[in-house]
Amino acid sequence: MKTRATWLIIPAVALGLGACNKKQEAKAPVVPAAVAETPSVKDAPVAPEVIPAVPKIGPEQRAAKLGFVRHLPQDTEVVVSFYNGSKVADRVKGSKLWKMVESGMNGGAGEEPPADEEGMNQGQDEAPDAAAEDAAEDAVTAAAEAVEAAAAAVAAGEEATDEDKAKAAAEAPEEPEQPATDEKPEEPAEVAADEEPLNPAALFGSEVTLALGKSTGEQAGHLFTLNRRSGYFQMRVIAKAFAAAMKSGDASTLDKSFSNGYSEELVKDLLNDPQSGIALVEKAQMPPIYLAFRTKESDRTAAAQQVATMLDNVAMLGDSIEPLKVEVGGHSFEGSKVLGAKISSSMAENRASMDEMMGAATVDRLLAAVAKKDLVVVSGTVGDYVLVFVGSSTADLKLAANLGDSIVTGDTLAFSDAYATKDIAALTYGQKAAMDQMISTAGGLADMTNGLRDGLTGADGLGDMRDLDAMFQIVAEREAALRKLAGNDASGTVAFFEEGLKIESFGGYDYGMVDWKSPHKLASLGESEDVVLFADMTGDAVYDEKSRDYAEALLETAYAMTMKIAESPIEAKEFVQFQEMAKMFDTKFRPDMLALWEAFSNDFGGSLGHESALVVDLKGGAPAIPGIPQALLDKTKIPRISIISPVTDRAKLSASWDKMNTTLTGTLTKISEMTGQEIPMQKPMSSERDGNTTWFFPMPFLTDDFVPSVTVGDKWFAASTSKNHALDLISKAGAPGPARSGFWFTLNFKALEKYSNETFALVDENTENMTGSPLPEKEKGLAKQAISILGGLDKLTVHARREGSVRRSSVHFKTR
Repeated sequence: MKTRATWLIIPAVALGLGACNKKQEAKAPVVPAAVAETPSVKDAPVAPEVIPAVPKIGPEQRAAKLGFVRHLPQDTEVVVSFYNGSKVADRVKGSKLWKMVESGMNGGAGEEPPADEEGMNQGQDEAPDAAAEDAAEDAVTAAAEAVEAAAAAVAAGEEATDEDKAKAAAEAPEEPEQPATDEKPEEPAEVAADEEPLNPAALFGSEVTLALGKSTGEQAGHLFTLNRRSGYFQMRVIAKAFAAAMKSGDASTLDKSFSNGYSEELVKDLLNDPQSGIALVEKAQMPPIYLAFRTKESDRTAAAQQVATMLDNVAMLGDSIEPLKVEVGGHSFEGSKVLGAKISSSMAENRASMDEMMGAATVDRLLAAVAKKDLVVVSGTVGDYVLVFVGSSTADLKLAANLGDSIVTGDTLAFSDAYATKDIAALTYGQKAAMDQMISTAGGLADMTNGLRDGLTGADGLGDMRDLDAMFQIVAEREAALRKLAGNDASGTVAFFEEGLKIESFGGYDYGMVDWKSPHKLASLGESEDVVLFADMTGDAVYDEKSRDYAEALLETAYAMTMKIAESPIEAKEFVQFQEMAKMFDTKFRPDMLALWEAFSNDFGGSLGHESALVVDLKGGAPAIPGIPQALLDKTKIPRISIISPVTDRAKLSASWDKMNTTLTGTLTKISEMTGQEIPMQKPMSSERDGNTTWFFPMPFLTDDFVPSVTVGDKWFAASTSKNHALDLISKAGAPGPARSGFWFTLNFKALEKYSNETFALVDENTENMTGSPLPEKEKGLAKQAISILGGLDKLTVHARREGSVRRSSVHFKTR
């Protein structure tokens, strides 16, 4: 089965950032290496080869750029850092989108924004008003409360002495030359001198780092295992309830199993399960969690007190906590320790009911395991940072004593070196070993089908279950085969401001669905300024085959389950209706569905190449719609949407349509017999041009520029909303274009702005003639304000590919 639709999901990016204060920076071009056969298996994300103009920086320079990260030990498994929070907030508040939202909150929606000489960026540098500040403060407060409630917090590292700093400065290599810019990139250490008095937002104003220490992957894997086994046991409980309902003819037990997701039986199953039971509870621990906020010296004491006050809410656990003070690397931390022994004693007060439900031996192990699970929540200061730490013990609170012990030393974060001179907004890192542990324990549909299989095995009254058992096994095998195509590398991401916002990613998870090697043959179709949206990808042939096999197994299993349910003696009215419909489908329509699936997945899918491109422009002519003046229709433009792929076997493609047409004709004949009303199969019309045939069904008001159709030639196949668009694309397909491979996506805001302005002018010009009254001023103002947002935007591009052995993705939200 082809996966033509799934790759069109666009990565979510932060729109609106960097919409003002355009900067020009000299960029060091990247030279892609040769494509390798296998992905990297290193724990450090590998940057692609770059020309020598990008210098390799040392640990001292990396530490200065990355802030709190310098204090993290080398075994840190996950890092997420955000820099220049105040600057990001100012960019958002200065954007026209924010001003439009702000205007609506203040009851001024629909008012036309002030315009400068060019009508584009008036008000970009104005200070945000009180309402915006209050909204930001409320959002930050809510985030802080969520962190507090989840006890997700972080510890910090040791600040170097003046002597150490002097020595490091003397030994440090020369700083790389800064590229030419209109303004110097901000270092995260700098805090504006005129910053307002401390409030919750101030904690996020400069730099925030969340880091997860050693054992994070292992402990997250335990949670995934629990979730996976929970799904298995839920399906097993449902299957058992179904078997009981089949035997008794009473559907009430089945209803209870669906409504009560976590029954006593399920809890028992989980606790006694070798994979997710008491053994997992015994292994589970809170991994080290670090959260650091950069503060300026004048606010540091107040910020530390503010954070400590939030953590005091742990005291609601009463006798189960005790105050805690600890010193690490010369830094003092205070907070609380949640005592597992106290929690265990509290649980034991209900020992009788627990014994009845789980059994005395299981309860003994559970209480003993809980008694060993302490939780430490402390906060303190390290250098410029206010820090919170959450872990299972104070021994997990580890800080790098010097750069040699820090994660900034070595190659782990070397992927960020090429962007050391950029205006960094965020950095993330994920260790390969930790990601591997989480991926290996994550479940899939096979866990659920296995639960159904085991719940039905041996049940009375279900008849021969061997065929269904075999199908469940096939689902598991094909899912495993599909997952084997995936790969994983250490992941690293850097987001920075340059002509808007750029996000560069290295490594990470690869599902195996993309052919990274094959060059795009349709890249030229997205180069026109009239194209508002373009996406291009070459699918992996093996992945296509495996995903088709997996889909077939799921469909066949679902059908077999449906027919097994239809054999139930349950006499409820709704169930009887279901049985009748299932039997009718089986006897009348099942052969048709199988034929359609075969024609689509094998014949149609096998006749096309693996590259597909989605092209959308805004040049389509409007269809003749009754009641709309012809003069307006002649000027109106509508989107044209086409998907185009290469043809590898035109005869097979033609045969696939013949099979689908014959099958659908027979299906409609059967429906006509059932309803007593003849429903004839519509006969498609066709037209020829330059060896290409366009097929479409006749409908009123259609034109060549607005007709859902497919166009087929010896080289290309296009499905489109416009015959003209499809033929135009086919005539240009295969022409030389940018050298690309992998996945490419663009969204052209300039074209969208032009179209929006032209459409608005047309509507404004014709509204009075059509409705008898002009467009209200308030609605006009709101429309102009919405369109003005596009005035500061240029283009969004996303490119995922492999450079050498490295999986790479680049996102650029370009502004003007």
